[in-house]
Amino acid sequence: MFNRLIDSKLLQFGLLACVLLASPMLQAETKEQKVRISVTEPADGKQCEVKAAFGGDHDNCSNKKAGGRADCAADTGCVCTRQEKHITWVMEGKDAFNIVFDQGNKNPFVKEGSSECNFKSNKKGKLRCRVKGKDTPRGMYNYTIDVAHCKPLTTRVKIY
Repeated sequence: MFNRLIDSKLLQFGLLACVLLASPMLQAETKEQKVRISVTEPADGKQCEVKAAFGGDHDNCSNKKAGGRADCAADTGCVCTRQEKHITWVMEGKDAFNIVFDQGNKNPFVKEGSSECNFKSNKKGKLRCRVKGKDTPRGMYNYTIDVAHCKPLTTRVKIY
């Protein structure tokens, strides 16, 4: 009886250890990425500028499959993600903004249906879009964050 109890506890401990060891690997691939956007007003009265930075709790670019941040700087708003995952853009101050794929890249986000991305923020200064399915090519996708009356910012999404 005592041996069965010990065997049962060891089995439970072993299963728990496997789950805990595997969970960081699973999380590295499945975390939604967030880009924080702000508008800076220069003191000299020149045109305002759009700034962006990676702002999530988990950086998918640190994943081995993503290959790191050498070509995807966090302080420019570049994020790494996989197909069928979401990216959220959040504007400080809730100003309206648009995402524009005008840098020679095709749009990697869902264009129709319930997950359609319209590339315009809501009234709270947020936009959430889902990357298309497995047929979306891996690589870098350049895009512009456009805020009315401000100098736009060109940044990237790295799909791995």
